[in-house]
Amino acid sequence: MMRRLSSVFKNKDKENTKPSPASAENGATSSGGPARRLTLGVPKKSTSGNASSNPQVFEGPDHSVKRAGIVGTLESLGKVISTANRPLNTETGDGSYDTKQEQSGLLDDLKALRIKDLETLQMTMKQELGSSNLADDKTMLMEKLIQLVANLPGTSKTRVKLTEVLVDELWGSLEHPPASMLGDKYNYRQADGSFNNIRFPDIGKAGTAYARSVTPKIVQPNPKPDPGLIFDTIMSRENGGFKPHPNNISSMLYYIASIIIHDCFRTSHEDFNISMTSSYLDLSPLYGSNQDEQNNMRTLKDGELKPDCFSEKRLLGFPPGVGCILIMFNRFHNYVVKQLATINENGRFTPPKDNLPDDKKQAAWKKYDNDLFQTGRLITCGLYINIILLDYLRTIVGLNRVNSTWTLDPRIEMERNSKPGTEAGVGNQCAAEFNLVYRWHSCISQRDEKWSEDLYMKIFGKSYKEVTMQELLIGLGKLEAMTPEDPLQRDFAGMKRGTDGKLNDDDLVNELTASIEDLAGSSGANNVPAVLRAVEILGMEQARAWKCATLNEFRKHFGLIPHEKFSDINSDPAVYEKLKVLFDEPDLVELYAGLVCEDAKKPMDPGVGIGPTYTISRSILSDAVTLVRGDRFYTTDYHPANLTNWGVTEVKYDLNVNQGCVFYKLFIRAFPNHFSYNSIYAHYPLTIPSENKKIMEKLGRADDYSWDKPVKVPERKNIVTFDGVKSVLTNAEVFGVDNWRRGLAYLMGKPGANFMLAGDGDFFAERRNQMKECLYQDKWHESVKNYYESIVPRLLKRWSYNIGGTTNQVDVIRDIDNSAHVHFAANVFHLPLKTEENPKGVYTEHELYMVLAVIFIVIFFGDVDPAKTFSLRAAGLPVTQDLGQLVEQNVNFISKTSLVSGIVDTFMEENNALKDYGVHMVRHLLKAGLGVHETVWSQILPTAGAMVANQAQVFGQVLDFYLGDGKEHLPEINRLAKLNTAEADDILLHYLLEGIRMYGTFGAYRTCHQNITINDGSRKVECKPGDSVFVSFVSLAQDPKIYPDPKTVRLDRPVDSYLVYGVGSHACLGGEASRVALTAMLKCIGRLDNLRRASGPQGEMKKIPREGGFYVYMDKMMGSEFPFPTTMKICWDGGLNEPVPVVEKGKGKKNGA
Repeated sequence: MMRRLSSVFKNKDKENTKPSPASAENGATSSGGPARRLTLGVPKKSTSGNASSNPQVFEGPDHSVKRAGIVGTLESLGKVISTANRPLNTETGDGSYDTKQEQSGLLDDLKALRIKDLETLQMTMKQELGSSNLADDKTMLMEKLIQLVANLPGTSKTRVKLTEVLVDELWGSLEHPPASMLGDKYNYRQADGSFNNIRFPDIGKAGTAYARSVTPKIVQPNPKPDPGLIFDTIMSRENGGFKPHPNNISSMLYYIASIIIHDCFRTSHEDFNISMTSSYLDLSPLYGSNQDEQNNMRTLKDGELKPDCFSEKRLLGFPPGVGCILIMFNRFHNYVVKQLATINENGRFTPPKDNLPDDKKQAAWKKYDNDLFQTGRLITCGLYINIILLDYLRTIVGLNRVNSTWTLDPRIEMERNSKPGTEAGVGNQCAAEFNLVYRWHSCISQRDEKWSEDLYMKIFGKSYKEVTMQELLIGLGKLEAMTPEDPLQRDFAGMKRGTDGKLNDDDLVNELTASIEDLAGSSGANNVPAVLRAVEILGMEQARAWKCATLNEFRKHFGLIPHEKFSDINSDPAVYEKLKVLFDEPDLVELYAGLVCEDAKKPMDPGVGIGPTYTISRSILSDAVTLVRGDRFYTTDYHPANLTNWGVTEVKYDLNVNQGCVFYKLFIRAFPNHFSYNSIYAHYPLTIPSENKKIMEKLGRADDYSWDKPVKVPERKNIVTFDGVKSVLTNAEVFGVDNWRRGLAYLMGKPGANFMLAGDGDFFAERRNQMKECLYQDKWHESVKNYYESIVPRLLKRWSYNIGGTTNQVDVIRDIDNSAHVHFAANVFHLPLKTEENPKGVYTEHELYMVLAVIFIVIFFGDVDPAKTFSLRAAGLPVTQDLGQLVEQNVNFISKTSLVSGIVDTFMEENNALKDYGVHMVRHLLKAGLGVHETVWSQILPTAGAMVANQAQVFGQVLDFYLGDGKEHLPEINRLAKLNTAEADDILLHYLLEGIRMYGTFGAYRTCHQNITINDGSRKVECKPGDSVFVSFVSLAQDPKIYPDPKTVRLDRPVDSYLVYGVGSHACLGGEASRVALTAMLKCIGRLDNLRRASGPQGEMKKIPREGGFYVYMDKMMGSEFPFPTTMKICWDGGLNEPVPVVEKGKGKKNGA
């Protein structure tokens, strides 16, 4: 708008145009008198702050108001005289005069401008030249423009034009009519695809006619060449044999293409002009194309699909790899709806209450199921479309072969004034021509060719060469009629279902592995398997029934030059000579025959990935953009309000991971025990692995992936009893910390593998002793206690805020708990923390916490969630390296001087209890014979990473207990915390340990190295080499043999009886320091009066239960899971109740009991 407003003043005043009635009316508020003129000189300020119109040389009465009245009277009198002198009008029937006013010119408009109007125009031009399309409304620019327009003369044509521009801009800010509406009917995809465009609900609906993209203007011959002859001469693979794909593309890419074409095209048997599926990429091959088909796919309970099946019958006649992909989407959908119900964002998926009347209860459960199902479908389709755009389409144009993050994403937000035709979410109607464009039969592999031949033999009992067209149609009709309507009852590739209805994972993965390794065929002439001869003949006859345009007409429609010679279509004489015989002229070559037998493009990195024929290469990109950009559910209605925060996050792509490719999410969610987090088979399944190896070696990324074939990893062995846990953790020879060592080596290189927790034996025991001596220096207890009792109140003062009266509130997890441990680690290990006191630091508290938390997760959690592991490791490595290099600089300075260097000082807090403690610890490590590099990467950084997030989680769980199930103990904790005595602190320690026991979730992973049987209570657990073993302390906490009366908080349990810090050689080295630190924190938080959770969900620690009593936690946006607590707000009344410092008797007052 601003650009248009400013451009009005640039136009020359060549002619006076007449205003429209509406425009004239818009300007009728002006008096119509002469415009005010700009004057020179220094104006006198009026009392209102505005400059007077005339310079004043003396002070006196202000007669401007009187003068204005006099001038107006004289002007009116002049008009009366002028009117009286007019001659009679003989040009109109009733003798009336023409009352139209002539418009003033640009010169008059410029004279009317004030100084502030020129400033407004300057502001307008500045905004237009800026990079942002968003206006800063704090500048009041719109209001100033209104002032400018209002000040122009009433006869100004510029005034009229500016008013039109303003109205146009304000009108254009809202859609007319709206593209999106509220309610389930519009928020969810309809089963038949209707209401994608809410203005025209039948666009793209199943059961509607195909569109026509290109007008067939050329007069075509009749009769046309026999379709069988066309196939035999220029299409059949028997004319020269199989041609392998030049870029080593896998059959998996063409399986995705098969799903896409069956998603958008299903020609009616009764009327070839009708498509019985929607014109949208809505995964209808999985979900069904109408309500009946959809209902057959659903369990109608908890939003789930029937397991391991799909709706589209036609795809049962395709190689099993196609169905395996749909089964993966089926599993992903069911995973999604379980997650949605568990997270229950804002109570959106709350199960109905039992006390409802039966009729309302039934309706409520139906809605509950439908809300979960429909939202799960939106999310699953979100992953589907991202796979198409970020994996499939990138491979088509060769972007998988370069280190580029660019992709052709039609969902890009464009300026509102962009070229007409690029609107988003307006719907789509698939065209008949594209039914032909997507028939990529030349690319069928030899393996799938053989599979198709065997299918003919299975159905007809004889070779495909012996099956007539009539037999084929009758046989396929019978086969479809015999296929059960219930997808769960259909046979799939001869695989057997279990009692739960699921297919065997090994069978599915074996089929997928073979499909990924299967080399596809090349596009172009004479490469279609002969077994598809009848199918191709039917395709050509169908195209003729649709009266499609010719190949050249189709090319011209997409801006491509038409083929002038047959050799332009295909440069091979064996092909173009037969084209000449079949079609006589290049302009008469039929669309389908031409699409198949054109020359294929040569591979180009990037640009040409799958080497399609020329015309297909251009047209499929247009179709991809149209299919995606036209779909309301991928554009205007693709947002967290519809998909939930978690759903959008779960399926989104990350350009820092595989340049955005997301196929691995589908594989790993469907088969978490088969595909490793970095399996090349999962990450790049559309190119055969041997070619991927060449690509990744060239790009320097080969080491990021595992090149092993997928195999089933044995289920994790869970050990839950005291005897079982002890037998694992005290037998280091059999149960090693292999996962920890791999994580340490990945993040910190060879020195990381020398960390004290990276192994067992004398070497690692010595490393442990070195760190122990450094941590537990003289007066360490006092240093740690004093530091935490200092930092917690400081953080409370900084981050808490008053919410009314004497009530204060703070996010105790994010701003106090996590930050306190970050400050401690930063001071002990010289980490570059940026605070108000240390502005020269590098990381904020929250940034440094995240870095240290990621270090912990990568090292100690490994691939607990394989679908997230790859991205987490990809993010963790660079941030760990950056932090380590900064710490190494600090330690290097310490090693070269007996004084703490100035650079180190910038990362240390002034006047804190740990300043000297941390310096001495570093020096002690250096004296132990470790070099600077080894000290940092094998001791300091892994120790810091091991302690912060873990200790923050423990204290968060303690608070969660005492604010919830244990809240009756808060008054006594409050009383003890205020005493500030050693005796009271000891009791608080017991409260701490009981809180940890009650709500703590602890466990550790080990890798078995020998065949062994573990006695785990009444169970005998067999372990083999390579098995992952997880020992859990959760159930031990409620074991009455270890903790009598386990449901009760008891303060008489011996401190040494608590197993919360582990058992064996890898028991937590910092256990003693942790108890001191966390007791001090409980003391500082516990002395707050009327301590309680904040009201509503913000006061809750959002936890998602996992197997064995463990949890993951949701972030504050409810968008993603995290292993550690992320947020929980608390309230209290009054101040911080900081104690008066205790002094020696006789030297001052003593605070205490």
